[in-house]
Amino acid sequence: MTETDTRVAIIGAAGRMGRELCRAALETDGIELVGGTDASGSPALGADLGELCGAGRIGVAATEDPPGEAEVLIEFTTPGATVEHLSYGKPHVIGTTGLSGEQHAKLEEAAKSVPIVLAPNMSVGVNLLREVVRDLSAKLAGYDIEVVEAHHRHKKDAPSGTALLLARAAAEGRGQDLDEVAVYGREGVASRREGEIGIHALRGGAVVGEHRLVFYSEGEEVEVVHRALSRRTFADGAMRAAKFVAGAGPGLYSMQYVLNANPR
Repeated sequence: MTETDTRVAIIGAAGRMGRELCRAALETDGIELVGGTDASGSPALGADLGELCGAGRIGVAATEDPPGEAEVLIEFTTPGATVEHLSYGKPHVIGTTGLSGEQHAKLEEAAKSVPIVLAPNMSVGVNLLREVVRDLSAKLAGYDIEVVEAHHRHKKDAPSGTALLLARAAAEGRGQDLDEVAVYGREGVASRREGEIGIHALRGGAVVGEHRLVFYSEGEEVEVVHRALSRRTFADGAMRAAKFVAGAGPGLYSMQYVLNANPR
């Protein structure tokens, strides 16, 4: 630990992703894990965060609220809980998906006072792929587009935030509004309309995350695939975002901004 380390607290530290975030925080240069929280009544309260994530005892216990010395909060929780945690008034890294329009508006309001990084997927690969998809979509004008995503059986929201991120990039590449051209699954008599983007969700087993975009024409298929092999890839991206947001001014930032690829 050094004076320049970014002090982070993990919200929902006892969950699957929370434990991965704790482990990443302990193993990332420039990051100091100073706290982690879990819900009131959770059996994990009081447990050592290092032991929770399999790293061995570190002398930092899970609490209901983050410690005051935390500079940045990191969470991949639920939409309702994420909105509640905005009241802490600290720089925030949010990987929560399934936010409603109203909840997103509350994040925008909070970001007027503190910096917030909001990203449905924090892997470097996916966020670079977003730019590739936009470019491909523009250059493969006239090709039909289908997006297929797969996740573990416990994921609650569908389609995934990443599927929507990539589908929106494809729509942007053609100057379209995704809300006007998206079709979520098909049933019955459902002929493809010109310009539509199909989005499909699969749920089963322990799939960490897979996203496929297929561009179809009469003569060929072009497929782009991203597979997450471990939740660690998301946790590593979150640590990168935490270092960024600790020194950023108020605003709602995307991972593209963090990676310095494109403006937010």
